[in-house]
Amino acid sequence: MNSARSITLSSRAGQPIAARAFTLIEMVVVLGIIGILAALTLPSFTKAGKGNTTETASRKLADDMAFARLKAMSSRTKVFVVFAPDLNWFTNWYAGGLSTQTNYLYTNAAANALVGGQLSSYVLFSPRSVGDQPGQSTPRYLTEWSSLPDGAFVPAAVFRNQNLFMNLPTSPQTAAIPLNDSASAISLPLPYIAFDENGRLSGRAANIAIPIVSGSILHPKDPSGDVNVVVNTDAVETEPPIPQNGGIVAGVEYLVTGPVGAFVRYPPGGTIYALGRSFTGTVVSANFTPAAGARVIPFHGVRIDWITGRARTIKPDLQ
Repeated sequence: MNSARSITLSSRAGQPIAARAFTLIEMVVVLGIIGILAALTLPSFTKAGKGNTTETASRKLADDMAFARLKAMSSRTKVFVVFAPDLNWFTNWYAGGLSTQTNYLYTNAAANALVGGQLSSYVLFSPRSVGDQPGQSTPRYLTEWSSLPDGAFVPAAVFRNQNLFMNLPTSPQTAAIPLNDSASAISLPLPYIAFDENGRLSGRAANIAIPIVSGSILHPKDPSGDVNVVVNTDAVETEPPIPQNGGIVAGVEYLVTGPVGAFVRYPPGGTIYALGRSFTGTVVSANFTPAAGARVIPFHGVRIDWITGRARTIKPDLQ
């Protein structure tokens, strides 16, 4: 017996038309299919917000790198992209640390921008200006301090990578960066990368990649809310780690994060990748061996070609 109901309607010609409604079984089947499709697509939607944060930050950094490159070529001079590291960066790499500059960091507006931008801010700086005579220079900032979008930052460990940033003890180029344009400004050995007058990466003979991670970052302020407290920023990565066994995909780039001293071997028993370094998955092994609390996460960020100076974003699922 057919449980469908027939409804008689009238057409314009006056002829009856039989219309058949859905049965209960048909409706349940349709709802079940919708539920299955929703369950399959839900993971993509839950990842979208987090992915957009790192991807947006990567695009912004790539655009600013392109601007720095163009400024170097148009001004026929070197242009630095200077980053604000965590305050531990100074004490880890330089014996003097910040002991002599602490009061300056408290009282100077430009220095305070540096303290309040740890791990997330950068600025374009040039040691010379157009028209400077040989042997003379007029250092100047080409932009204000710029910050990555909320929820994205450069991991502190990356600033210890001698193969990436300048101004490290073993890097091929060092330069003291004045914190503003005044003659009395204190200069600090801030980490940087640079483009030469031909638009190439300065001091490098290989491509570099600057990683960006998702997470929360807090810059403490004093009760007035106007001045940043000169302490290390509180940054917490929220990117889920890759499983140690079977989590690596061939052709995808990964970043090593974790506490100081952490590292991984990939493949197991193979090359050591220290904290802040990256590696690319191969068909040799889908496993890695972590040590000292190391975590492995997908690499988001910007890669810069050392010959052309051109920057492009890195998106793991598109590699």
